Amino acid sequence: MRLKVMESKPKYGKATRRLLLVAVCFLSLVAARLTCRAADSPVHDGESRSAEAPAGARSAPQPEMMPEYVRGLFLLLKSDFWGAIDSFRKVQAVRPDEAAVHYSMSRAYYGLAVLDSARVHGEAAVILDPGNTYYARALARISHDMQDYDKAAALYGQVAQSGSDRTDMMYMQALEYLSANHPEQALEVFDNVVKIDPLNEEALSQALLLQIRLKRHQQAIVTLKQIIGLGQNDAKLQLTLGELYAQNGQGDLAVDTFKALLAADRHLVPAWVAMFDFYIKAGRLPDYIRELHAFLDTKPVSADTVIDIARLFLVRSEKDSLYVEPALGLVDEIISRYPRDSRIYMLKGIYQMRREMGREAVASLKKSIQLDGSNFAAWEYLITIHLDLDESRKAFDYLAKAKRRHPLRMAQWKTIEGYALMRTGSPWRAARILETVVRAKSAIRDQDVLIQANTTLAMAYDTLGRKKSCREAYGRVLELDGHNTLAMNNLAYLYAEEGLMLSQALQLAQNAVMLDPDNGVFLDTLGWVHYRLGSYDLARQMIEKAIGTGLDEPEVFRHLAQVYEKLGNPEKAGEMFEKAKTPAPKASR
Repeated sequence: MRLKVMESKPKYGKATRRLLLVAVCFLSLVAARLTCRAADSPVHDGESRSAEAPAGARSAPQPEMMPEYVRGLFLLLKSDFWGAIDSFRKVQAVRPDEAAVHYSMSRAYYGLAVLDSARVHGEAAVILDPGNTYYARALARISHDMQDYDKAAALYGQVAQSGSDRTDMMYMQALEYLSANHPEQALEVFDNVVKIDPLNEEALSQALLLQIRLKRHQQAIVTLKQIIGLGQNDAKLQLTLGELYAQNGQGDLAVDTFKALLAADRHLVPAWVAMFDFYIKAGRLPDYIRELHAFLDTKPVSADTVIDIARLFLVRSEKDSLYVEPALGLVDEIISRYPRDSRIYMLKGIYQMRREMGREAVASLKKSIQLDGSNFAAWEYLITIHLDLDESRKAFDYLAKAKRRHPLRMAQWKTIEGYALMRTGSPWRAARILETVVRAKSAIRDQDVLIQANTTLAMAYDTLGRKKSCREAYGRVLELDGHNTLAMNNLAYLYAEEGLMLSQALQLAQNAVMLDPDNGVFLDTLGWVHYRLGSYDLARQMIEKAIGTGLDEPEVFRHLAQVYEKLGNPEKAGEMFEKAKTPAPKASR
């Protein structure tokens, strides 16, 4: 049998072929540039362009340098970065001031994530060839990765001025200003992009977000109308327009916008809520009540929807007194329309608990359970309110009833029992019960129960002085819920108190503050971690900010006193130590 011999040919994919083509073109350009430089190099009397030229001379490279540079570029394409660097160094020994070689070196170091070296060579390339936009863009990317956002912004601005992809580069510059937390400068650049390209929806959207963030409501209204004029006229944008009118003091336009939305879709709940918000904040309660009745009379409106709105307003009432009366009025109106719904009585009970109306809360929660004995959350709140009223016997009586009526939810009741035992001064008994819940985790489907059990168990261990077990329990909470700010904060504080794993403590405390930036306890913990790390001025800033939130605990004043001592301010330290002698109104940590 005769075998057919086929010529072997390399098989490249389209992407690889494109890379090779780019490389070949690039090499041709470099070769032309180097050849031109060789031709332009002056020859002085008595000198010749010989192979013996010194390595640092600015004459043309030796003949063998071009193949070495080509080899480096192909190694770069193959991601053999160290091999490429070796080749480029050999070329650089002959041509130390060749921008293309510095750029290639920068690319290789960037591929290795050695950003310092990538930046050094990138800067050299830009200095040697300031008009090369590719070099400037590459350096901008490196600067961004090194979190030098101001420099990245300046580089993109430099490229934009060259006229190369102008609006794209301006857009990148604005994003760098955002990364550097310079919203005003970012907005100015986005506005300039829109002046050049009025149809640029991305720039318009970014400008709108910044105008809202900076509370430039009139500008935001103009920008939003431009976006709507481009055909993006959906209900969400119209709703935002109405809210901007309200914030800009143009109440009539706001109401007209909301009513136009409702005329088109009577069941658009966000429009109703936005209109309710406007009337409440404007103090126009009769208008709020009129529109509330109109909403509740709309068919069909489910109990779920109105309860969700009531829950939203009750939450807002805790931070804004303007919502107190409207929220309670809404709850009572819902009760009159849905008198057999257990959930609304529970919601009213929670509201009364938070406003320290203990007896009223008990009555509401009992009614909730009477209507629906399987409302487990109502049972839990009823037990808790009796603990708050120092009626521990009644709390344990209701707990026993809950166990008898719903034995299949024993993990939940044991978790509540552990919490009740902690509240009544029995941390050892609490720990024993909660340990049984934690050990049975594979049989418990409700993750919230496990989170609550481990959190309460951690507090019991802390009270018992079992610090290692306490840290492990908080660790389990974070395994179950990576965004649990209470566990982050408390674990960070434990590490700081014991002087352990301070870098991890810093990360945990920073994450907790990032997720809840106005929490005074979390700010104090972050400050205390900084203190333990020796960053005393940062500690001062954080703890002073914590006290500024209204946190009034002796422990926090002691922390600040110790910080002032380290900063050499004994007078302030003495003042804080005096404040620390005042008993705390209530434990918060």
